[in-house]
Amino acid sequence: MQNWLDTVEIRLMRETDLPSIEWGEEYIRYRKVYRDVYRNFLAGRSILWIAETEKDGIVGQVFLTQKNPHELFDPEHPYMLLSSFRVKPAFRNLGLGTLLLKACEIAAGDRGIQRIFLNCARSNQRSRAFYERNGYSVFRDDPGRWSYIDHLGQLREEIDPAWTMVKVVNQQESEPLEE
Repeated sequence: MQNWLDTVEIRLMRETDLPSIEWGEEYIRYRKVYRDVYRNFLAGRSILWIAETEKDGIVGQVFLTQKNPHELFDPEHPYMLLSSFRVKPAFRNLGLGTLLLKACEIAAGDRGIQRIFLNCARSNQRSRAFYERNGYSVFRDDPGRWSYIDHLGQLREEIDPAWTMVKVVNQQESEPLEE
């Protein structure tokens, strides 16, 4: 019998995928944010992965954006920021999330990047446990304050306290991580 994961294709996002990653209207408010990230993808600064099956369509996604050295994360080296990591509920706990993380880690390693950072909502203990099982550790607390222009052109502010988590993906060249 075929493993369900064998039916999943992990591929780079296409512009035609943008409406689908709004997941109906659940994430429609991020339409302009997604378009900006897609422009970064076209410029080579981001990698946008889509997970889909022929039967179910898009069932997961993850964005990986290269960042310049920054005093709060890695003051000496570029790093990657993982965001918009989603797996539809019916497809969780089947290995897809781990497969998407591995794609991100390989891509970061291919670019010579040493560390991947992500924010995990403090209210989401299951996600934190998932990331920890996959080698990520809490780096610092993040107040989770950010703003963006929504699909209606309105400024929106969100507050979602988070843990910033990190994983070293290129250990041979890495130095100890200090906060």
